[in-house]
Amino acid sequence: MNEMKKLKKNNGITLIALVITIIVLLILAGVSISMLTGDNGILMKAQRAKDVTQISSEKEALQLTMINKKLSEDEKYNIGEELIDRTLANGDNWKIISINETKQIYGTGWYYIPKGTSLENYGETKREWLINYSTGEVMELTKDGYTKLAYGENLAVTDGIILNADPINMSDEKSWGEGVTVYGIQEGDGYGWNEIEFKLDGVDDYIEVYPQENVNIEKGLTFEFYASSEDDYIPMLCKTIKGETDSNVYMNKFRTVWTGSDFSCSMSKFDSGSDWLVNQNNKHWIIKRNIGRMNSKKGGYLTMIADIESNKVSLYWNGEFVESTSCNHEWMVDGYLTDASVPFTIGFHTGGITYTEYYGKVDIYACRLYNKVLTADEVKDNYNATVTYHDILVNEIGE
Repeated sequence: MNEMKKLKKNNGITLIALVITIIVLLILAGVSISMLTGDNGILMKAQRAKDVTQISSEKEALQLTMINKKLSEDEKYNIGEELIDRTLANGDNWKIISINETKQIYGTGWYYIPKGTSLENYGETKREWLINYSTGEVMELTKDGYTKLAYGENLAVTDGIILNADPINMSDEKSWGEGVTVYGIQEGDGYGWNEIEFKLDGVDDYIEVYPQENVNIEKGLTFEFYASSEDDYIPMLCKTIKGETDSNVYMNKFRTVWTGSDFSCSMSKFDSGSDWLVNQNNKHWIIKRNIGRMNSKKGGYLTMIADIESNKVSLYWNGEFVESTSCNHEWMVDGYLTDASVPFTIGFHTGGITYTEYYGKVDIYACRLYNKVLTADEVKDNYNATVTYHDILVNEIGE
């Protein structure tokens, strides 16, 4: 009996010790994982050290290349893509890089070194650089930290584009795309085009876009609107026919508007099923509030994505993601969104119990429509290039 009690006592101590050991091991494992991972972990510090070493090595290799260029006429040392200032003297022959944060522009005298450039006695570059053979300066370009612009190159993604009104072709609506028509513009009324914007008068000016027969919007669309306005109500992308009086046919079927700092959208009489509901009595409208304002000269850049395949509406403001909301499929497609026989209008929509026309008084700096869903990177790239080029025009021409 005494031996059994002793055995039980020993077993009890062994189990407690085992539990304590496991707890200690778990604590040590947690501490070890914490030390390895995270922003200040060993792995991250090792990666930073590796990056610093790589940057230093590439910079030295580029500096050696510049020295060899000065000492030799060998063309193998003429690496990089030459940049050229955007001046009247250079005409259409310009190519520049602008730093997004500082707006500093690099042109004549500088060369752009893309990732993958082969350097003698080093190999291919893992990063992007700017170098100046004359001054010996070498500057690393960080990812998403710069915008490259050149005459003849597009400011935005062109795949799937239906309407493309941007700063480069703002004054030529014939280049905006097939099926695009501008209405209401009159000589001498103070509105229409200048070199940096397209001004709608709020009376009868608007843009109409008839998607071509081969344009399929079944999967989704992306709408970009870069503009400023003193008014708090701006009709943006809508589906309507001017002069239609039957409210059951086209009125209130699809429209997006900007009110103060809010985005509003109505696609059909079906319930949206979205958490952006206006109220329980008006379920076919959705509103995302307090995004930003377009009433300054700087304006605002809104990107709306209607992904029909995933039944989501997503918003970006000034290139940054705001939020997505899930919607009912019937709400997404019943507002003539996918009907190519009904045109898109920008700056104009109809509505009301009786037929009423609404026009926007707004300065448009850029406006695009795609029959595809852009990625977050594409949205950001479009924003950076468009705003950078617009700022260049404003600085050159003046407000």
